[in-house]
Amino acid sequence: MHVAVVGAGPAGSLLAHHLARDGAAVTVFDASHPREKPCGGGVTSRALRLLPAAPASDPLPARRVEACRFDSGEGDAVDVALAAPVTVASRRELDAWLMRRAIEAGARHVAERVAEVDTRGRVRTAAGREAFFDVVAGADGAGSLVRRMVLGPTPPARRAMAVGWFSPGTAPMLVRFTPGLAGYLWLFPRPDHVGVGICAPLGSVPTRALYERLEAETARHFPALAEPPTGRYAHTIPSPSADPATILEIAGERWALVGDAAALADPVTGEGIHHALRSAELLAETLRADGSPRRYPQRVLDEFGRELLEAAKVRERFFTPGFPTRMVRYSARSAAIRDVLADLVLGEQGYRGLKSRLLRAGPAFLFQASLAWARGA
Repeated sequence: MHVAVVGAGPAGSLLAHHLARDGAAVTVFDASHPREKPCGGGVTSRALRLLPAAPASDPLPARRVEACRFDSGEGDAVDVALAAPVTVASRRELDAWLMRRAIEAGARHVAERVAEVDTRGRVRTAAGREAFFDVVAGADGAGSLVRRMVLGPTPPARRAMAVGWFSPGTAPMLVRFTPGLAGYLWLFPRPDHVGVGICAPLGSVPTRALYERLEAETARHFPALAEPPTGRYAHTIPSPSADPATILEIAGERWALVGDAAALADPVTGEGIHHALRSAELLAETLRADGSPRRYPQRVLDEFGRELLEAAKVRERFFTPGFPTRMVRYSARSAAIRDVLADLVLGEQGYRGLKSRLLRAGPAFLFQASLAWARGA
């Protein structure tokens, strides 16, 4: 089997690793690899379990973080110990590390930009190279060219906007809710710098206003991180809606999408690395078993897609004014609620079981939250 993988981020590189190890002829197209990506860079324990084994001579370039501070943005904060530490990495270094594993397995990297693909398996690069493949896998991120050409872009209503910068030094890992924005601010300490960012639903506020909110928040609360020394970034985070069709659409006869190209980020947290890695693994398993990607979308839906659909349903309620404040406030005095917060960060708490767990952990909290949701305040 000859497979073209467009994009060498975590999903593309892991897919190439698995397919090449299985004996497929894999060509990875990416002209700008490796590159930094404007995100937190957190790799949860369940995502770590999907990574290839690290050679002794090439350890995973990441930093372990064992606690996270949650801040309501309205005066309440709580420090939460993480039962399984989060590993935080620079995306440039993580992507390069994963690509080395793919090349070791036998994949080939072509440093050319793909200009055109189609549903027949044809790939044409900007340099004029053209070839046909048995399968073309789009792993080229939120603005995926492959997705646009074979399916269409992810609609704006299913995307969030994230802006921020990288600052030298260190800081505790922090999630700070941002009242009025239906999003949050983050500080993620990487090995030698801190990822500073903020996100909100795309189009809910102008991008310039997001920058201004981040500038104001950091200047007031984290002044050492307020001056970006290496420029700023902006990017979108694509997710499915509550409709299963938004997951079942991610493959055809000779093409498939993985990771952000498939719009598989969590609609509430924006976390996408685990889903990117697992979607790559599922596509590789499907191609190995069937020689075709036809069953891959259903496997994604059954494996983790239904949790994403539920997240899309509860997202608006999760960011209802007052809910984050109540959750942080109750966490400060309830170990059970703190555990729920920690498991949400780690991706160990599913959304379909969230309400029942909150009911067991903090019935008074859930009752107050339900009243707030009912009256929209």
